[in-house]
Amino acid sequence: MERIQRTLELAHPQRATSIPPPAPLDPAVAANNGATETVRTPPASRARVVPLDREMLRERRVILPDETGAAAHAYRMLRTQILRQARAHKLRMIGVVSAVDGEGKTLTAVNLAFSLAAEPNQTALLVDLDLRQPGVAPLLWLGAEQGLDDWFEGETGLADLFVSIEGIERLRVLPTLRPIAGSSELLAGARAHELLAELRGRYADRLVIVDLPPVLLADDFLTIAPQLDCVLLVVSEGYSRREDVSRMKELLGGVRVLGTVLNASSESEHRSY
Repeated sequence: MERIQRTLELAHPQRATSIPPPAPLDPAVAANNGATETVRTPPASRARVVPLDREMLRERRVILPDETGAAAHAYRMLRTQILRQARAHKLRMIGVVSAVDGEGKTLTAVNLAFSLAAEPNQTALLVDLDLRQPGVAPLLWLGAEQGLDDWFEGETGLADLFVSIEGIERLRVLPTLRPIAGSSELLAGARAHELLAELRGRYADRLVIVDLPPVLLADDFLTIAPQLDCVLLVVSEGYSRREDVSRMKELLGGVRVLGTVLNASSESEHRSY
């Protein structure tokens, strides 16, 4: 199995216990093919911006775009390799998966999205489709009042759910706030297909990073896999079992695999530059 990066030393995040209030979002400025342009939210959008709490995010091992060090450098290398493949093969929808829980897939998805959004010519959307145990909103302490759980229940419009983080203009987050029963059946339905088609077509140059449930613990991934362009595998040194990783690769079937992120690598201490 190809390893895109071995120098990520990440911790499993804890859940937040409080959420700060959100504020209105101004139009973001993004770059497109080297030329700066204004990225406008849809007319009905009431997207929100949340404050950037640097200390809290560092405690949770979230790598901010302006940080240095081995982990930050590793994500930049990961970003460059993913962008190279995505642009060469016109990949838009990238799933982030692991075999079981506790391997750092959500933190990897978040840090990858942050890193992609720091690239001047790229915008990114981070989507939490782990409908069983959504982790993006608590990890980032998002001030969101509604999420995809409300959208699936028909209680809100999709344009109202996008969240931005202060200072990271080229990133949008689409959170899920609470677990949803019958998630695999929901993801197999027409409404989920409508969701992914909308996210794919909303902006032509945006990469969509999708955090998904562990492959071996639910059939949600198998349900949604045909809608993805590719996946990034996440394993953890000293935690992931070889037989679980092998079984995960079997279940991926014909889905394109970009590579593997090795979390908690013992080599990270010795390969800093």
